[in-house]
Amino acid sequence: MIMKAKQLYKLIGIPQFESISELAEMIHISDNKLYSIVRNSRPFYRRYSIPKKNGDERQIYQPNRDVKAIQAWILRNILDLLNPSMYATAYRKKYSILENVRFHQKQRYFLCLDIEDFFPSINISNIKYFFMSIGYANNISDVLARLCTCDNRLPQGGVTSPALSNFICYKLDKRIAGFSGKKRITYTRFADDITLSSNNRRVLNYSFSIFKNIINNEGFELNNNKTRFTGPGRSCKITGLIKNNSAASFSIGKKKKNYMRYVLFNLIVNKKIVDVKYSTIESIIGWLLFVKSVDILSYEYMNRYMERLLNNNNLTIASTG
Repeated sequence: MIMKAKQLYKLIGIPQFESISELAEMIHISDNKLYSIVRNSRPFYRRYSIPKKNGDERQIYQPNRDVKAIQAWILRNILDLLNPSMYATAYRKKYSILENVRFHQKQRYFLCLDIEDFFPSINISNIKYFFMSIGYANNISDVLARLCTCDNRLPQGGVTSPALSNFICYKLDKRIAGFSGKKRITYTRFADDITLSSNNRRVLNYSFSIFKNIINNEGFELNNNKTRFTGPGRSCKITGLIKNNSAASFSIGKKKKNYMRYVLFNLIVNKKIVDVKYSTIESIIGWLLFVKSVDILSYEYMNRYMERLLNNNNLTIASTG
């Protein structure tokens, strides 16, 4: 049931406006500009493709400066005042991939699922209904939905898209978590990456078809090529972090550490670039700072290794600590 707008506005403090003109005044943009974007947002986006790891291409819709400013206002004044489900661990302040995997540290069996074309699967009707569900009238919800979508879909590259995806998945999260809880299965979702874990292999295997049906019923499709089941004797990779059978917690993994040692040695000692992503010491430091936030032991190990190479080659850099 959708609450009356004024009741909910008062409850959570989201801004009140009854027309496009009122919204334009709040955002400090001209009525004509806002009307133009609402009528057809497509000309206000730059569209391009970037390659995926599997060789396919991901379509990026980059909004122009005006649309970015509008979406930033919506994010700051409306979406940031709301909370997604507790099972959503992406696109949230103080949350990271480390928070996502911590829920699964004590489990032995893992089922990892991936939603196909996550953002484009969310359409303008989903967004409109969301805004109606938090109290906005039908016509205002339609305006807000149009300002946050392109080609009637949630754009990969939109300022509001990450937060909106979490809210649209609220029911999905609740349904999967409701079933999981009864079976003592742990569930988290990091954007389009779904992780389910248990100490009971049979229950996890049996539940896969039910999880798939829930996901399909909520308007999403699974990427079958990324469906993985792992257990004891095999390393488990969740949102980029690894848990080996003997390890007590998740880390960047031995394979990644060995590879980065190889990259560092060639870059510093041989003056050779073997990975274009890490072509400078500054790019290595950027990676180290990420590692520091998710795996402090690996960070300390890799930082010492880099410092030793630099010292041996009479080079110095600013500290990453």
